[in-house]
Amino acid sequence: MQPIPRACRTRISARLFLEPTIDEVFWRTDVRDNFTVIRGKHTIKAGGEWVHSNNTQVFRGFFKGLYFFDNAVGFMHYVTNGPTVQECANGRYVVPPVTCASVGSTFDFGPLFLFLQHGPATQGESFDQSGASSINNNEFALFVQDTWKVTRNLTVNLGLRWEAQHFPSMTIAPSQTAYGLNLSDPKFPSDGTLHNQNKMFQPRVGFAWDTRGNGKSALRASWGIFNARQNMLTQVGAITTNGVQQQSFAAGSAFGTPPVFGQNAGPISNPPPAGTPPPPGVNVTFFSKDYANPRIYTTNVGYEQEILAGWAGYVDLTLSKGVHLTRFIMPNVCCSTADLIPSVDVNLGNGPSYTGPVPFPNLGNLTTDTASSAKSLYRGATVGVRKRFSNRFQLDANYVWSEDLDDDSNERDPFSFRYYDLYNLAKEYSYSDRDEKHKFNLVTHADLPWKVALDVRMQAHSAQPYSANPTVVGVNGVGPGPLCSNTEAGHRVQIGLGPGGTNVDCGRNFLRKDNGYFAFNFGASRPLHLGERFQIIPKVEVFNLFNNKNNINTISGSGTPLFDFDGFIRQGVGDPREAQLSIRLQF
Repeated sequence: MQPIPRACRTRISARLFLEPTIDEVFWRTDVRDNFTVIRGKHTIKAGGEWVHSNNTQVFRGFFKGLYFFDNAVGFMHYVTNGPTVQECANGRYVVPPVTCASVGSTFDFGPLFLFLQHGPATQGESFDQSGASSINNNEFALFVQDTWKVTRNLTVNLGLRWEAQHFPSMTIAPSQTAYGLNLSDPKFPSDGTLHNQNKMFQPRVGFAWDTRGNGKSALRASWGIFNARQNMLTQVGAITTNGVQQQSFAAGSAFGTPPVFGQNAGPISNPPPAGTPPPPGVNVTFFSKDYANPRIYTTNVGYEQEILAGWAGYVDLTLSKGVHLTRFIMPNVCCSTADLIPSVDVNLGNGPSYTGPVPFPNLGNLTTDTASSAKSLYRGATVGVRKRFSNRFQLDANYVWSEDLDDDSNERDPFSFRYYDLYNLAKEYSYSDRDEKHKFNLVTHADLPWKVALDVRMQAHSAQPYSANPTVVGVNGVGPGPLCSNTEAGHRVQIGLGPGGTNVDCGRNFLRKDNGYFAFNFGASRPLHLGERFQIIPKVEVFNLFNNKNNINTISGSGTPLFDFDGFIRQGVGDPREAQLSIRLQF
Protein backbone atom coordinates (compact mmCIF):
# COMPACT_ATOMS: atom_id res chain seq x y z
CA MET A 1 0.00 0.00 0.00
CA GLN A 2 1.47 3.33 -1.04
CA PRO A 3 1.46 6.18 1.48
CA ILE A 4 -0.29 9.45 0.82
CA PRO A 5 2.58 11.80 0.01
CA ARG A 6 1.66 14.62 2.33
CA ALA A 7 -0.86 15.69 4.92
CA CYS A 8 -4.42 15.93 3.66
CA ARG A 9 -6.86 18.55 4.76
CA THR A 10 -10.23 18.58 3.01
CA ARG A 11 -12.98 15.98 3.11
CA ILE A 12 -16.21 16.63 1.24
CA SER A 13 -19.30 14.49 1.76
CA ALA A 14 -22.85 15.01 2.96
CA ARG A 15 -21.96 13.05 6.06
CA LEU A 16 -18.99 10.85 6.79
CA PHE A 17 -20.90 7.62 6.27
CA LEU A 18 -24.65 7.78 6.08
CA GLU A 19 -27.10 9.56 3.84
CA PRO A 20 -29.76 11.83 5.32
CA THR A 21 -32.17 8.86 5.30
CA ILE A 22 -31.12 6.24 7.82
CA ASP A 23 -33.06 2.98 7.94
CA GLU A 24 -32.35 1.50 11.33
CA VAL A 25 -34.48 -0.20 13.96
CA PHE A 26 -32.95 -1.22 17.26
CA TRP A 27 -34.82 -3.58 19.57
CA ARG A 28 -33.66 -4.22 23.12
CA THR A 29 -35.20 -6.66 25.58
CA ASP A 30 -33.91 -6.59 29.15
CA VAL A 31 -35.03 -9.05 31.83
CA ARG A 32 -33.39 -8.96 35.25
CA ASP A 33 -34.09 -9.72 38.87
CA ASN A 34 -32.27 -9.93 42.18
CA PHE A 35 -32.98 -10.73 45.80
CA THR A 36 -31.32 -9.89 49.12
CA VAL A 37 -30.91 -12.02 52.24
CA ILE A 38 -29.84 -10.44 55.54
CA ARG A 39 -28.47 -12.92 58.03
CA GLY A 40 -26.46 -11.86 61.06
CA LYS A 41 -23.49 -9.78 59.89
CA HIS A 42 -24.01 -10.73 56.24
CA THR A 43 -26.05 -9.01 53.57
CA ILE A 44 -26.12 -11.37 50.61
CA LYS A 45 -27.43 -10.27 47.24
CA ALA A 46 -27.79 -12.38 44.11
CA GLY A 47 -29.37 -11.91 40.72
CA GLY A 48 -29.18 -12.26 36.99
CA GLU A 49 -29.92 -10.51 33.72
CA TRP A 50 -30.61 -11.33 30.09
CA VAL A 51 -30.30 -8.64 27.40
CA HIS A 52 -31.33 -9.33 23.81
CA SER A 53 -30.38 -6.71 21.20
CA ASN A 54 -31.36 -6.67 17.55
CA ASN A 55 -30.10 -4.04 15.12
CA THR A 56 -31.67 -4.06 11.65
CA GLN A 57 -30.28 -1.41 9.35
CA VAL A 58 -29.28 -0.41 5.85
CA PHE A 59 -25.76 0.93 6.17
CA ARG A 60 -25.41 3.37 3.29
CA GLY A 61 -21.68 3.73 3.54
CA PHE A 62 -20.46 6.18 0.91
CA PHE A 63 -23.31 5.19 -1.43
CA LYS A 64 -23.16 8.70 -2.90
CA GLY A 65 -19.38 8.83 -2.81
CA LEU A 66 -16.79 10.55 -0.68
CA TYR A 67 -14.29 13.00 -2.18
CA PHE A 68 -11.05 13.68 -0.37
CA PHE A 69 -8.92 16.61 -1.59
CA ASP A 70 -5.50 17.80 -0.53
CA ASN A 71 -6.66 21.38 0.04
CA ALA A 72 -9.40 23.87 -0.79
CA VAL A 73 -7.43 25.40 -3.70
CA GLY A 74 -7.10 21.99 -5.32
CA PHE A 75 -10.83 21.41 -4.84
CA MET A 76 -11.67 24.68 -6.64
CA HIS A 77 -9.42 23.72 -9.58
CA TYR A 78 -11.09 20.33 -9.68
CA VAL A 79 -14.63 21.69 -10.00
CA THR A 80 -13.52 24.52 -12.32
CA ASN A 81 -11.13 22.73 -14.68
CA GLY A 82 -12.65 19.25 -14.53
CA PRO A 83 -11.61 15.91 -13.06
CA THR A 84 -8.54 15.52 -15.28
CA VAL A 85 -6.78 18.52 -13.73
CA GLN A 86 -3.42 17.64 -12.21
CA GLU A 87 -1.56 19.30 -9.37
CA CYS A 88 2.16 19.82 -9.79
CA ALA A 89 4.83 19.84 -7.10
CA ASN A 90 5.51 23.56 -7.68
CA GLY A 91 1.88 24.48 -6.95
CA ARG A 92 0.82 24.84 -10.59
CA TYR A 93 -2.26 23.12 -12.02
CA VAL A 94 -2.43 21.75 -15.55
CA VAL A 95 -5.10 20.07 -17.67
CA PRO A 96 -3.98 17.28 -20.03
CA PRO A 97 -2.61 17.15 -22.64
CA VAL A 98 -0.54 19.80 -20.81
CA THR A 99 1.76 18.07 -18.35
CA CYS A 100 3.53 19.12 -15.16
CA ALA A 101 6.83 18.70 -16.99
CA SER A 102 5.85 21.52 -19.34
CA VAL A 103 5.72 23.90 -16.36
CA GLY A 104 9.01 22.68 -14.95
CA SER A 105 7.67 20.37 -12.30
CA THR A 106 6.38 16.86 -11.58
CA PHE A 107 2.94 15.40 -10.90
CA ASP A 108 2.06 15.64 -7.21
CA PHE A 109 -0.80 13.09 -6.91
CA GLY A 110 -3.48 15.76 -6.42
CA PRO A 111 -5.86 17.41 -6.18
CA LEU A 112 -8.22 14.45 -5.63
CA PHE A 113 -6.44 12.04 -3.32
CA LEU A 114 -9.32 9.60 -3.04
CA PHE A 115 -12.84 8.98 -4.20
CA LEU A 116 -14.56 6.12 -2.38
CA GLN A 117 -17.95 4.57 -3.08
CA HIS A 118 -19.67 1.43 -1.85
CA GLY A 119 -22.24 -0.51 -3.82
CA PRO A 120 -23.65 -3.90 -4.87
CA ALA A 121 -21.27 -6.70 -5.83
CA THR A 122 -23.51 -8.89 -8.00
CA GLN A 123 -26.21 -8.48 -10.64
CA GLY A 124 -29.72 -8.02 -9.32
CA GLU A 125 -28.51 -6.65 -6.00
CA SER A 126 -29.65 -3.17 -5.05
CA PHE A 127 -27.64 -0.60 -3.15
CA ASP A 128 -29.78 -1.10 -0.06
CA GLN A 129 -29.40 -4.87 -0.22
CA SER A 130 -25.63 -4.51 -0.31
CA GLY A 131 -25.68 -2.50 2.93
CA ALA A 132 -28.41 -4.43 4.74
CA SER A 133 -27.81 -6.37 7.94
CA SER A 134 -29.79 -7.66 10.88
CA ILE A 135 -27.67 -8.82 13.79
CA ASN A 136 -28.53 -10.13 17.25
CA ASN A 137 -26.61 -10.06 20.49
CA ASN A 138 -27.55 -12.00 23.60
CA GLU A 139 -25.89 -11.10 26.86
CA PHE A 140 -26.24 -13.08 30.06
CA ALA A 141 -25.13 -12.26 33.59
CA LEU A 142 -25.29 -13.87 37.04
CA PHE A 143 -23.87 -12.42 40.24
CA VAL A 144 -23.65 -13.02 43.95
CA GLN A 145 -22.15 -10.67 46.54
CA ASP A 146 -21.79 -10.50 50.28
CA THR A 147 -21.43 -7.39 52.40
CA TRP A 148 -19.93 -8.70 55.62
CA LYS A 149 -19.87 -6.46 58.69
CA VAL A 150 -16.85 -8.11 60.34
CA THR A 151 -16.60 -5.61 63.21
CA ARG A 152 -18.11 -2.27 64.07
CA ASN A 153 -15.45 -0.48 62.02
CA LEU A 154 -14.56 -3.05 59.34
CA THR A 155 -16.72 -4.06 56.38
CA VAL A 156 -15.66 -6.58 53.74
CA ASN A 157 -17.30 -6.99 50.32
CA LEU A 158 -16.95 -10.21 48.33
CA GLY A 159 -18.52 -10.88 44.96
CA LEU A 160 -18.45 -12.93 41.80
CA ARG A 161 -20.02 -11.97 38.49
CA TRP A 162 -20.28 -14.13 35.40
CA GLU A 163 -21.14 -12.72 31.99
CA ALA A 164 -21.47 -14.08 28.49
CA GLN A 165 -21.93 -12.38 25.14
CA HIS A 166 -23.29 -14.40 22.23
CA PHE A 167 -22.46 -12.83 18.91
CA PRO A 168 -24.56 -12.91 15.73
CA SER A 169 -24.18 -15.72 13.24
CA MET A 170 -22.88 -15.02 9.76
CA THR A 171 -25.49 -14.11 7.13
CA ILE A 172 -23.31 -15.67 4.42
CA ALA A 173 -21.63 -19.00 5.15
CA PRO A 174 -17.88 -18.47 5.63
CA SER A 175 -17.18 -21.06 2.92
CA GLN A 176 -19.00 -18.86 0.40
CA THR A 177 -17.09 -15.67 1.18
CA ALA A 178 -14.02 -14.32 -0.59
CA TYR A 179 -11.81 -15.92 2.06
CA GLY A 180 -13.61 -19.26 1.98
CA LEU A 181 -10.71 -21.07 0.31
CA ASN A 182 -8.35 -19.76 3.01
CA LEU A 183 -10.20 -21.41 5.88
CA SER A 184 -8.32 -24.66 5.40
CA ASP A 185 -4.97 -22.86 5.69
CA PRO A 186 -3.67 -23.20 9.29
CA LYS A 187 -1.86 -19.86 8.89
CA PHE A 188 -5.15 -18.05 8.21
CA PRO A 189 -6.07 -16.26 11.47
CA SER A 190 -9.85 -16.81 11.30
CA ASP A 191 -12.41 -19.55 10.88
CA GLY A 192 -14.94 -17.06 9.52
CA THR A 193 -17.14 -16.86 12.61
CA LEU A 194 -17.46 -14.72 15.72
CA HIS A 195 -16.81 -16.90 18.75
CA ASN A 196 -19.24 -16.49 21.63
CA GLN A 197 -17.72 -15.29 24.89
CA ASN A 198 -18.78 -17.65 27.69
CA LYS A 199 -15.90 -17.48 30.19
CA MET A 200 -16.09 -13.95 31.56
CA PHE A 201 -15.75 -14.71 35.29
CA GLN A 202 -15.19 -11.56 37.31
CA PRO A 203 -14.37 -11.85 41.03
CA ARG A 204 -14.32 -8.70 43.16
CA VAL A 205 -13.16 -8.05 46.72
CA GLY A 206 -13.00 -4.88 48.79
CA PHE A 207 -13.05 -3.52 52.31
CA ALA A 208 -13.67 -0.30 54.22
CA TRP A 209 -11.93 0.16 57.59
CA ASP A 210 -12.39 2.96 60.08
CA THR A 211 -8.82 2.69 61.31
CA ARG A 212 -9.37 4.50 64.64
CA GLY A 213 -13.00 3.67 65.15
CA ASN A 214 -13.95 7.29 65.70
CA GLY A 215 -15.52 8.06 62.30
CA LYS A 216 -12.70 10.45 61.37
CA SER A 217 -10.61 8.24 59.11
CA ALA A 218 -11.25 5.52 56.54
CA LEU A 219 -9.06 3.16 54.59
CA ARG A 220 -10.71 1.64 51.52
CA ALA A 221 -9.36 -0.85 49.00
CA SER A 222 -10.78 -2.98 46.21
CA TRP A 223 -9.67 -5.37 43.49
CA GLY A 224 -11.64 -6.83 40.66
CA ILE A 225 -11.80 -8.14 37.12
CA PHE A 226 -14.07 -6.40 34.64
CA ASN A 227 -14.94 -7.51 31.10
CA ALA A 228 -16.16 -5.26 28.31
CA ARG A 229 -18.63 -6.15 25.59
CA GLN A 230 -17.79 -5.95 21.91
CA ASN A 231 -19.86 -3.35 20.07
CA MET A 232 -22.13 -4.06 17.13
CA LEU A 233 -20.30 -1.61 14.86
CA THR A 234 -17.22 -3.79 14.96
CA GLN A 235 -19.26 -6.98 14.62
CA VAL A 236 -21.13 -5.90 11.49
CA GLY A 237 -17.90 -5.26 9.61
CA ALA A 238 -17.01 -8.93 9.81
CA ILE A 239 -20.54 -9.91 8.76
CA THR A 240 -20.99 -7.70 5.68
CA THR A 241 -17.42 -7.02 4.50
CA ASN A 242 -17.00 -10.53 3.18
CA GLY A 243 -16.04 -9.85 -0.44
CA VAL A 244 -19.34 -10.98 -1.93
CA GLN A 245 -22.05 -8.80 -0.39
CA GLN A 246 -20.66 -5.35 -1.10
CA GLN A 247 -17.83 -3.83 -3.08
CA SER A 248 -15.90 -0.58 -2.97
CA PHE A 249 -14.82 1.66 -5.83
CA ALA A 250 -11.74 3.81 -5.48
CA ALA A 251 -10.51 6.53 -7.79
CA GLY A 252 -8.25 9.53 -7.62
CA SER A 253 -6.03 11.85 -9.58
CA ALA A 254 -3.15 9.38 -9.27
CA PHE A 255 -5.29 6.47 -10.50
CA GLY A 256 -6.35 8.03 -13.79
CA THR A 257 -9.41 10.09 -14.63
CA PRO A 258 -11.54 10.33 -11.48
CA PRO A 259 -15.29 10.95 -11.47
CA VAL A 260 -16.75 14.40 -12.02
CA PHE A 261 -17.49 16.10 -8.74
CA GLY A 262 -21.10 15.54 -7.74
CA GLN A 263 -21.46 12.28 -9.65
CA ASN A 264 -20.91 8.69 -8.61
CA ALA A 265 -17.94 6.76 -9.96
CA GLY A 266 -20.40 4.88 -12.13
CA PRO A 267 -23.92 3.53 -12.11
CA ILE A 268 -22.56 0.16 -10.93
CA SER A 269 -24.83 -1.39 -13.58
CA ASN A 270 -22.37 -3.99 -14.72
CA PRO A 271 -21.46 -6.14 -11.70
CA PRO A 272 -20.79 -9.85 -12.22
CA PRO A 273 -23.60 -12.44 -12.07
CA ALA A 274 -24.59 -13.82 -8.69
CA GLY A 275 -22.37 -16.71 -7.68
CA THR A 276 -19.36 -15.41 -9.60
CA PRO A 277 -16.14 -15.94 -7.61
CA PRO A 278 -14.85 -12.64 -6.19
CA PRO A 279 -11.92 -11.10 -8.04
CA PRO A 280 -8.42 -11.52 -6.60
CA GLY A 281 -7.21 -8.83 -4.24
CA VAL A 282 -10.58 -8.17 -2.62
CA ASN A 283 -10.47 -6.72 0.90
CA VAL A 284 -12.37 -8.47 3.66
CA THR A 285 -12.88 -8.21 7.42
CA PHE A 286 -13.02 -11.05 9.93
CA PHE A 287 -12.48 -11.89 13.60
CA SER A 288 -9.49 -13.87 14.83
CA LYS A 289 -10.28 -17.41 15.86
CA ASP A 290 -8.73 -16.70 19.28
CA TYR A 291 -10.59 -13.42 19.80
CA ALA A 292 -11.55 -12.59 23.42
CA ASN A 293 -13.51 -9.68 24.86
CA PRO A 294 -11.44 -7.00 26.62
CA ARG A 295 -10.58 -7.67 30.27
CA ILE A 296 -9.45 -5.15 32.91
CA TYR A 297 -7.75 -5.94 36.23
CA THR A 298 -8.26 -2.99 38.58
CA THR A 299 -6.84 -2.25 42.02
CA ASN A 300 -7.79 0.81 44.05
CA VAL A 301 -6.58 1.98 47.46
CA GLY A 302 -7.80 5.17 49.14
CA TYR A 303 -7.43 6.85 52.50
CA GLU A 304 -9.48 9.73 53.92
CA GLN A 305 -8.74 11.64 57.12
CA GLU A 306 -10.44 14.50 58.89
CA ILE A 307 -7.94 17.34 59.24
CA LEU A 308 -10.19 20.03 60.72
CA ALA A 309 -13.81 20.14 61.75
CA GLY A 310 -15.74 19.75 58.50
CA TRP A 311 -12.55 19.37 56.43
CA ALA A 312 -11.10 16.10 55.13
CA GLY A 313 -8.07 15.24 53.06
CA TYR A 314 -7.88 12.17 50.88
CA VAL A 315 -5.50 10.25 48.63
CA ASP A 316 -6.49 7.64 46.09
CA LEU A 317 -4.31 5.26 44.03
CA THR A 318 -5.57 3.32 41.02
CA LEU A 319 -3.86 0.69 38.91
CA SER A 320 -5.66 -0.83 35.91
CA LYS A 321 -4.19 -3.42 33.59
CA GLY A 322 -6.01 -4.13 30.31
CA VAL A 323 -5.57 -7.28 28.24
CA HIS A 324 -7.32 -8.72 25.18
CA LEU A 325 -8.00 -5.19 23.94
CA THR A 326 -9.31 -4.89 20.40
CA ARG A 327 -6.71 -4.34 17.71
CA PHE A 328 -7.20 -4.06 13.95
CA ILE A 329 -4.28 -5.50 12.02
CA MET A 330 -3.47 -6.14 8.37
CA PRO A 331 -2.37 -9.79 8.24
CA ASN A 332 -1.88 -10.09 4.48
CA VAL A 333 1.70 -8.79 4.41
CA CYS A 334 4.96 -10.62 3.97
CA CYS A 335 6.99 -11.89 5.61
CA SER A 336 8.94 -10.55 8.61
CA THR A 337 10.47 -7.39 10.04
CA ALA A 338 13.35 -7.81 7.61
CA ASP A 339 10.93 -7.17 4.73
CA LEU A 340 9.64 -3.87 6.12
CA ILE A 341 9.99 -1.06 3.59
CA PRO A 342 11.24 2.26 5.01
CA SER A 343 8.47 4.77 4.37
CA VAL A 344 7.01 8.04 5.50
CA ASP A 345 4.94 8.31 8.68
CA VAL A 346 2.74 5.23 8.88
CA ASN A 347 0.38 7.01 11.27
CA LEU A 348 -1.28 8.84 8.40
CA GLY A 349 -3.40 5.72 8.10
CA ASN A 350 -1.30 3.76 5.63
CA GLY A 351 0.06 0.90 7.68
CA PRO A 352 3.32 -0.90 7.05
CA SER A 353 4.70 -1.82 3.64
CA TYR A 354 6.50 -5.08 3.03
CA THR A 355 8.28 -6.78 0.17
CA GLY A 356 7.68 -10.32 -0.98
CA PRO A 357 4.60 -12.29 -1.98
CA VAL A 358 1.58 -11.90 0.29
CA PRO A 359 0.53 -14.92 2.37
CA PHE A 360 -3.01 -14.95 0.91
CA PRO A 361 -2.79 -13.81 -2.74
CA ASN A 362 -6.55 -14.01 -3.29
CA LEU A 363 -7.07 -11.24 -0.69
CA GLY A 364 -6.09 -7.59 -0.63
CA ASN A 365 -3.46 -5.93 1.52
CA LEU A 366 -6.19 -3.99 3.31
CA THR A 367 -7.76 -7.16 4.65
CA THR A 368 -8.62 -6.47 8.29
CA ASP A 369 -8.29 -8.90 11.17
CA THR A 370 -10.12 -7.96 14.38
CA ALA A 371 -7.77 -9.34 17.01
CA SER A 372 -7.56 -9.06 20.78
CA SER A 373 -3.82 -8.79 21.27
CA ALA A 374 -3.55 -5.20 22.52
CA LYS A 375 -2.82 -4.25 26.12
CA SER A 376 -2.91 -1.17 28.34
CA LEU A 377 -1.81 0.09 31.74
CA TYR A 378 -3.25 3.01 33.71
CA ARG A 379 -1.61 4.37 36.86
CA GLY A 380 -3.17 7.30 38.67
CA ALA A 381 -2.85 9.10 41.98
CA THR A 382 -5.36 11.61 43.34
CA VAL A 383 -4.75 14.02 46.21
CA GLY A 384 -7.60 16.18 47.35
CA VAL A 385 -9.43 18.04 50.05
CA ARG A 386 -13.13 18.42 50.64
CA LYS A 387 -15.23 20.44 53.02
CA ARG A 388 -18.75 19.45 53.87
CA PHE A 389 -21.40 22.13 53.76
CA SER A 390 -21.15 24.24 56.89
CA ASN A 391 -20.93 27.94 57.59
CA ARG A 392 -22.62 28.44 54.22
CA PHE A 393 -19.71 26.99 52.26
CA GLN A 394 -18.58 23.68 50.76
CA LEU A 395 -15.63 22.73 48.57
CA ASP A 396 -14.01 19.82 46.78
CA ALA A 397 -10.61 20.19 45.09
CA ASN A 398 -8.30 17.51 43.77
CA TYR A 399 -5.21 17.01 41.66
CA VAL A 400 -4.68 13.87 39.57
CA TRP A 401 -1.40 12.62 38.19
CA SER A 402 -1.80 9.71 35.80
CA GLU A 403 -0.02 7.72 33.15
CA ASP A 404 -2.04 5.95 30.47
CA LEU A 405 -0.05 3.49 28.36
CA ASP A 406 -1.03 1.05 25.65
CA ASP A 407 0.22 -0.52 22.45
CA ASP A 408 -2.90 0.35 20.43
CA SER A 409 -5.27 3.30 20.80
CA ASN A 410 -7.14 2.49 17.62
CA GLU A 411 -9.97 0.32 18.84
CA ARG A 412 -12.65 2.25 16.91
CA ASP A 413 -10.99 2.63 13.50
CA PRO A 414 -10.90 -0.47 11.27
CA PHE A 415 -9.77 1.61 8.27
CA SER A 416 -6.33 2.71 9.43
CA PHE A 417 -3.39 0.56 10.48
CA ARG A 418 -1.26 2.70 12.72
CA TYR A 419 1.31 0.17 13.83
CA TYR A 420 4.80 0.46 12.43
CA ASP A 421 5.74 -3.21 12.17
CA LEU A 422 3.22 -6.05 12.22
CA TYR A 423 5.93 -8.43 13.38
CA ASN A 424 7.12 -6.29 16.28
CA LEU A 425 4.02 -4.89 17.96
CA ALA A 426 5.90 -4.48 21.24
CA LYS A 427 7.41 -1.29 19.78
CA GLU A 428 3.92 0.23 19.79
CA TYR A 429 3.83 0.36 23.60
CA SER A 430 3.78 4.02 24.58
CA TYR A 431 1.43 6.74 25.81
CA SER A 432 -2.19 6.17 24.96
CA ASP A 433 -4.02 8.73 22.82
CA ARG A 434 -6.06 9.48 25.97
CA ASP A 435 -3.08 10.16 28.24
CA GLU A 436 -3.33 13.39 30.24
CA LYS A 437 -0.55 13.67 32.79
CA HIS A 438 -2.04 16.34 35.00
CA LYS A 439 -5.63 17.20 35.93
CA PHE A 440 -7.05 19.64 38.45
CA ASN A 441 -10.66 20.09 39.53
CA LEU A 442 -12.22 22.58 41.92
CA VAL A 443 -15.92 22.80 42.78
CA THR A 444 -17.34 25.17 45.39
CA HIS A 445 -20.71 26.40 46.56
CA ALA A 446 -21.24 29.36 48.88
CA ASP A 447 -24.28 31.09 50.30
CA LEU A 448 -23.24 34.73 50.32
CA PRO A 449 -24.87 37.67 52.10
CA TRP A 450 -28.12 39.02 50.70
CA LYS A 451 -29.20 35.45 49.82
CA VAL A 452 -26.84 35.22 46.84
CA ALA A 453 -25.78 31.67 45.95
CA LEU A 454 -22.41 31.37 44.21
CA ASP A 455 -21.12 28.25 42.39
CA VAL A 456 -17.57 28.10 41.04
CA ARG A 457 -16.01 25.34 38.98
CA MET A 458 -12.46 25.25 37.67
CA GLN A 459 -11.07 22.46 35.50
CA ALA A 460 -7.67 21.96 33.89
CA HIS A 461 -5.76 19.17 32.23
CA SER A 462 -2.53 18.88 30.28
CA ALA A 463 -2.29 18.02 26.59
CA GLN A 464 -2.69 14.61 24.99
CA PRO A 465 0.07 12.91 22.97
CA TYR A 466 0.33 12.34 19.24
CA SER A 467 2.75 10.78 16.81
CA ALA A 468 2.98 12.89 13.67
CA ASN A 469 4.40 16.38 13.55
CA PRO A 470 2.74 19.37 11.81
CA THR A 471 6.00 21.34 11.57
CA VAL A 472 7.99 18.79 9.58
CA VAL A 473 9.52 20.18 6.39
CA GLY A 474 9.22 17.44 3.76
CA VAL A 475 9.22 13.77 4.58
CA ASN A 476 12.89 12.83 4.55
CA GLY A 477 14.27 14.36 7.72
CA VAL A 478 15.14 17.83 6.49
CA GLY A 479 13.76 19.82 9.40
CA PRO A 480 16.05 22.21 11.29
CA GLY A 481 15.97 20.48 14.69
CA PRO A 482 17.46 17.29 16.10
CA LEU A 483 16.03 13.96 15.10
CA CYS A 484 12.69 13.09 16.74
CA SER A 485 12.17 16.67 17.91
CA ASN A 486 9.27 19.04 17.29
CA THR A 487 10.91 20.32 14.11
CA GLU A 488 12.31 17.11 12.69
CA ALA A 489 11.12 13.57 12.06
CA GLY A 490 7.33 13.41 12.17
CA HIS A 491 7.33 9.94 13.65
CA ARG A 492 8.80 7.00 11.78
CA VAL A 493 10.43 8.05 8.55
CA GLN A 494 13.11 7.17 6.07
CA ILE A 495 16.13 9.44 6.45
CA GLY A 496 17.77 9.50 3.04
CA LEU A 497 16.37 8.16 -0.21
CA GLY A 498 17.02 4.87 -1.90
CA PRO A 499 18.32 1.57 -0.55
CA GLY A 500 20.78 3.38 1.70
CA GLY A 501 17.99 5.07 3.61
CA THR A 502 17.70 4.48 7.34
CA ASN A 503 14.44 3.53 9.02
CA VAL A 504 14.01 5.78 12.06
CA ASP A 505 11.51 5.02 14.80
CA CYS A 506 10.91 7.91 17.17
CA GLY A 507 8.29 5.91 19.04
CA ARG A 508 4.52 6.22 19.04
CA ASN A 509 2.95 9.31 20.62
CA PHE A 510 6.24 10.99 21.51
CA LEU A 511 4.89 14.55 21.07
CA ARG A 512 2.03 16.47 22.69
CA LYS A 513 -0.92 18.12 20.98
CA ASP A 514 -1.90 21.72 21.49
CA ASN A 515 -5.05 20.80 23.39
CA GLY A 516 -4.27 21.58 27.02
CA TYR A 517 -7.42 22.72 28.79
CA PHE A 518 -8.28 25.33 31.41
CA ALA A 519 -11.71 26.73 32.18
CA PHE A 520 -13.03 28.86 35.02
CA ASN A 521 -16.82 28.91 35.26
CA PHE A 522 -19.13 30.49 37.81
CA GLY A 523 -22.80 31.09 38.38
CA ALA A 524 -24.65 33.39 40.79
CA SER A 525 -28.34 33.39 41.65
CA ARG A 526 -30.62 35.21 44.05
CA PRO A 527 -34.23 34.11 44.74
CA LEU A 528 -36.96 36.77 44.79
CA HIS A 529 -40.04 35.78 46.77
CA LEU A 530 -43.55 36.42 45.46
CA GLY A 531 -45.70 35.69 48.44
CA GLU A 532 -45.22 32.48 50.37
CA ARG A 533 -45.48 29.96 47.51
CA PHE A 534 -43.68 31.48 44.55
CA GLN A 535 -40.07 32.42 43.83
CA ILE A 536 -38.44 33.97 40.80
CA ILE A 537 -34.77 32.97 40.66
CA PRO A 538 -32.62 34.95 38.21
CA LYS A 539 -29.20 33.46 37.54
CA VAL A 540 -26.15 34.64 35.65
CA GLU A 541 -23.53 32.14 34.48
CA VAL A 542 -20.15 32.71 32.85
CA PHE A 543 -18.17 29.95 31.13
CA ASN A 544 -14.47 30.06 30.27
CA LEU A 545 -14.06 33.36 32.05
CA PHE A 546 -10.46 33.86 30.88
CA ASN A 547 -11.28 32.94 27.26
CA ASN A 548 -8.72 30.14 26.95
CA LYS A 549 -8.56 28.61 23.45
CA ASN A 550 -8.98 25.02 24.69
CA ASN A 551 -8.47 23.25 21.37
CA ILE A 552 -10.62 20.14 21.19
CA ASN A 553 -8.71 17.00 20.27
CA THR A 554 -6.76 18.86 17.62
CA ILE A 555 -5.76 16.61 14.72
CA SER A 556 -2.79 18.77 13.71
CA GLY A 557 -0.28 16.27 12.46
CA SER A 558 -1.87 13.38 14.33
CA GLY A 559 -3.29 11.67 11.27
CA THR A 560 -5.79 12.12 8.50
CA PRO A 561 -9.41 13.20 8.92
CA LEU A 562 -10.43 10.83 6.11
CA PHE A 563 -11.66 8.21 8.55
CA ASP A 564 -12.12 9.60 12.02
CA PHE A 565 -13.20 7.09 14.65
CA ASP A 566 -11.50 8.62 17.68
CA GLY A 567 -14.80 8.87 19.55
CA PHE A 568 -14.75 12.67 19.84
CA ILE A 569 -17.83 14.39 18.46
CA ARG A 570 -16.17 17.80 18.26
CA GLN A 571 -12.82 18.96 16.98
CA GLY A 572 -11.13 22.30 16.47
CA VAL A 573 -11.13 25.40 18.65
CA GLY A 574 -12.97 25.18 21.95
CA ASP A 575 -15.77 27.34 23.25
CA PRO A 576 -15.03 31.05 23.77
CA ARG A 577 -16.00 33.05 26.83
CA GLU A 578 -19.77 32.81 27.16
CA ALA A 579 -22.36 34.26 29.50
CA GLN A 580 -26.02 33.47 29.91
CA LEU A 581 -28.89 34.81 31.98
CA SER A 582 -31.79 32.64 33.03
CA ILE A 583 -34.93 33.11 35.10
CA ARG A 584 -36.65 30.22 36.86
CA LEU A 585 -40.09 30.19 38.45
CA GLN A 586 -40.29 27.93 41.49
CA PHE A 587 -43.47 27.11 43.37
